[in-house]
Parts: sequence; structure tokens; C-alpha cells
Amino acid sequence: MNRLKSKIIYKIKRNIKLKDNIKIFLMIIQFPVVLAAFISSKFYKKNIWLIGETGNDAKDNGLAFFSFLVKEHAEINTIYYISGQTAAADHVRNLGPTVETNSFRHKVAFMSAKYVLSTHDGYSIPFFGANWREFKLAYGWLVPEKKFVFLNHGVNKDDMVENTKYKRTKFDFYVTTTEDEYREMTSSKYGYPLNDVVKTGLARYDFLLANRVSSKKKYIVFMPTWRYYLADVDDEAFVQSTYYKTIYSFLHDPRLDTILHEKKLQLYFFPPHHEIQKRIHLFDLSGKTIQSINTEETKFSDVVTNCSMMITDYSSVIFDFAYLYKRTAYFQFDLNEYREGQYKQGYFDYDEDGFGPIYSEENDLVNEIERASLIDFRIEEKYKNRISKTFTWHDRKNCERLFNILIK
Repeated sequence: MNRLKSKIIYKIKRNIKLKDNIKIFLMIIQFPVVLAAFISSKFYKKNIWLIGETGNDAKDNGLAFFSFLVKEHAEINTIYYISGQTAAADHVRNLGPTVETNSFRHKVAFMSAKYVLSTHDGYSIPFFGANWREFKLAYGWLVPEKKFVFLNHGVNKDDMVENTKYKRTKFDFYVTTTEDEYREMTSSKYGYPLNDVVKTGLARYDFLLANRVSSKKKYIVFMPTWRYYLADVDDEAFVQSTYYKTIYSFLHDPRLDTILHEKKLQLYFFPPHHEIQKRIHLFDLSGKTIQSINTEETKFSDVVTNCSMMITDYSSVIFDFAYLYKRTAYFQFDLNEYREGQYKQGYFDYDEDGFGPIYSEENDLVNEIERASLIDFRIEEKYKNRISKTFTWHDRKNCERLFNILIK
């Protein structure tokens, strides 16, 4: 019964048209709140650049671009939206002006903003249940000059037309990083108007290059992405999934444990999505040398710059490691299931374009870890060449490129 219920909820969530219509309705009935914020904005700061991420964090391109503006362009009225009493919130509040996420002041700042810049869509819109598209359709007439800048939170490599086409997002600026990604997002199937898609590189890449370190101790990070079709199953059903069983088996592989001890290696389990973070306890890593990492308490940039090797299945975070020419590998144990339930194959071909070897079997992945440790995690020449071909710039000017586009 629970599995049937989870499947029904999943189907509803994947019904894009139904979700969009509900969001439009929710946006319309909030007119009194929108109007109050609009009137109040007339007495607020002008030409604000309102920046943020998921509303309670500061560790991605939002923080990177905010830091750049605060340090390099004090003439810009920059405000960051964030909530909570965390180290991340304290850090960003020490950098510059902030507003509490979804507070009335956030709503006023939003209505007064010239640009709203975010790594995510819905979190930046301080009205219940709304994305930028819904706000623009319902109230674009009220603030016609306001623009949304999608800072992105990774490199899009899969077929994501249904979720990211212009008809669904209405983004005014869409940041891309590689030439292939730019070519994909400017293709007719996504439908973005001329000049809406810009190729500047991700803001956080500037900081990755600036803070790269060479650690004497060798760290490996395992970052499997989430499966949306498991989001609404209970723990009992989750532990029966191929996803859970395969990852659990890998983390508890006795030969892996031996290699980590003998080579004095540290393996971190760092699934980036909050849905799997909630279930980390199910992997039972107590007493093991493998440590789990909490996304809310750890800076992603610190993980990238300190690790010697990264393993993922399909996550685009591998582009960050590749950008620093670090050794990577793919553990793709459920490719057909993933393609059927999550994202379809896009322009990026793992065999031809990937930044590391691909494995579907646990034993082969363990062999790869041992092999990598024997050569001090040096990256192979063919993968170096692929990386050089993929990234246009390594100049720490991604933030500057985006700023120059927006200021015009």
C-alpha cells in the first residue's frame, strides 16, 4: 500500500501541467500580499540585486557572486536572502546586507529589485508556492523591468527540456559554462529568446581556482545523486531499492575497507541532495573509517578543493572536480532505471565526453580506487584532454563576465 501511495504521489509531482496550474492559482490569491509589498517597495532601496540560493544556505554560485559584488562593486545595492542561525548564515551576514527568507522585508526587497539572482527558482520568490514563471505571468505588469538571473547550480548535461525550457521558466538570463551546454540551451527545443542564454562560467569556479590546495593526506569523496522516484517511499521500501542496496554494499565492501586502511586513505560519503541526507543513518557507517558529510554543515568548495578523487554516478558536481583537473570515476549501476525514471540521455555522452572511467560493478570500482592510489591519484592524459576541450576558461573571471553582461 505504501509503495502504491508513493507511486501516485510521484506521478502527481511529475505532472508538470498540473503543478504549474496549481502554482498560478496560489500566486493569484496572494494579490493582497503582493500589492502591500509593492507599495512598501516605493519607500525601500532602489535598483537592488537580490541574491540567494535555497533560502537557508550560502555555499554555491549565489554566495560566490554575492561575495564578488560586495568586494568589487560596492556601488551595487546587493542583498542576500537567507534564514536560520547557522554558520553559513552568520558568514553571509558578515559579508553584507541580508534579509530573512520569506519575511515581509524579503517580499519588499524582491518587489524593489532590478535583478533577482539565484541558483534555484522557487526559493528566491518569497510568495507561497510560486516560481519565477508564475510570478511573472500573474504580476509582470506590476514590475515589468524586473529580471530573473538563473545562476545555475551545475552544468546541464542531460535532456532537461520539460523542466528547463523557456515556456516553463521564463528566465531572463540563463548562465551556462561550457560551449556544448551553451549550444544545447540555445537550441530551438528550449525556446529561449535571443541573448537570454549567456556563457560566462559558474561563479563558484572562480573561488575553486583561488582556493585549490594540495593535501598530503589523500581524500576520496563519493557523491551519488538522488533518485526522484524514491522521494516519497518510506524507509522500508527505500532499503529494498537497487539504489540503496548497491550503495550500502559498496560502502561495506571488506576489500575497500582493507585498501583504505593499507593505503591510509579517507573516504567520505557526501550525497549532495537533501533527500538522501535524511536517510544517511540507514547506511549504518558507525564504526567504519568511511565518514558521512552533512551538506548543511560543510562547504562544498572545501570538499572539492581538498579531495584527491571524486566518485559519482550521474551528478554534475563532477564538472567541479574536472575543472580542477582532479581524478574522477563514475559508478553507474542502474543506468536504464535512471534514464527511465529521472533524466533522459542528453548531448553529454559519458563514454565519449566523461572525465573518468565508468563502472557498473562494485568490484571494478574498488579496483579503480586501488589503482588510483598507486599512482598518487594522477589523472590520465585522455581525461586531461577532455577537460581542456570542455572548459573554455580557467581565468577566475566568471563573476566578472556575468557582471559585465548585467551592467549593460
